[in-house]
Amino acid sequence: MDIDVFSSKELPTVFRVLRTALRPQGLLEPRERVFLDTYARINGLALAGADPLPVMPAEVQIEGAHQRKRLVQLAAVATLLSSPVNPSSVQFVKELSRHLGAYDQVIQILQALAKGQVLKVKLLARRRAFKALAKEAYQAEGVIGVFRFFSALFLGTSVNRDKLWNYKRLGLLPEGTLGREYWKHLTEVGFGFPGEPGGIADTVAYHDIAHVLAAHDTTPQGEIQQGSFQGGNRREDGFFFVQFVILHFHHGIQVTPAAPAETGNFDPAKVLWAIHRGAKCNVDMTHQWNFWPLMPLPLEEARAKCGLLPQAGMNPGLRACMLERSR
Repeated sequence: MDIDVFSSKELPTVFRVLRTALRPQGLLEPRERVFLDTYARINGLALAGADPLPVMPAEVQIEGAHQRKRLVQLAAVATLLSSPVNPSSVQFVKELSRHLGAYDQVIQILQALAKGQVLKVKLLARRRAFKALAKEAYQAEGVIGVFRFFSALFLGTSVNRDKLWNYKRLGLLPEGTLGREYWKHLTEVGFGFPGEPGGIADTVAYHDIAHVLAAHDTTPQGEIQQGSFQGGNRREDGFFFVQFVILHFHHGIQVTPAAPAETGNFDPAKVLWAIHRGAKCNVDMTHQWNFWPLMPLPLEEARAKCGLLPQAGMNPGLRACMLERSR
């Protein structure tokens, strides 16, 4: 899910769209300015002066179906920064989508959120996420793969037991290798390996391996960054990952049974950078990824082979300048 997809002549309009989705009326709050500043830095820009002016959907002109779809998704992410969502922002994104002819299922979720229809939000988000993940399981292992994915997730069933020792033996690798760090990660946090009770299916083992590569912990803020990273990294409909974690870890809606729902964990600088960082990788870690050749490599070498950008999208001084501007 690439997010730096607009031409230089379109970016002023893009910033006006994001500003309107963040707050259609009144002055922006500090974290809303950080959202715009971070997106500017991703595009190699530095915003200065007053906040961008709001824009009407009919004024927005963007070339390319891919760019129009991405703008609607970015505007939805901006809208989801507020909890609860602003009904005016939701209406703006809905009208923008209609005007651009770029529909995304997140429109239904935003409308349901604005109406307080939590169950509907949960069902819509689960349908989109589990449809994509079940498709991956089917492509990897056929019907049995789908069964394994859902039974491990919802029932804690031991699946892929034939592969358990492949994972357990990673603990014998030298210190500092990706495989050893992954083994330590699962052991320290108490997660089961694929094949153990409570372990996830082999087809989604990439999640925790990518946790280690991306250096995101398993706190709610770490999980929202990891889901955003995977959303950016995925080449086919990565947006469902971003939607998933923002709803679960920021709006407190229990999308997955694998972790308790949380609120207030959307740090716009970290989330946007995680999406961008995932998109810039040279491999899609969420789709039929053979990570085994990377396991014996030193962690930094494995990161380099994946084309990972540094974890921090900006140096501390630049982040401080952004926060100062937002005050």
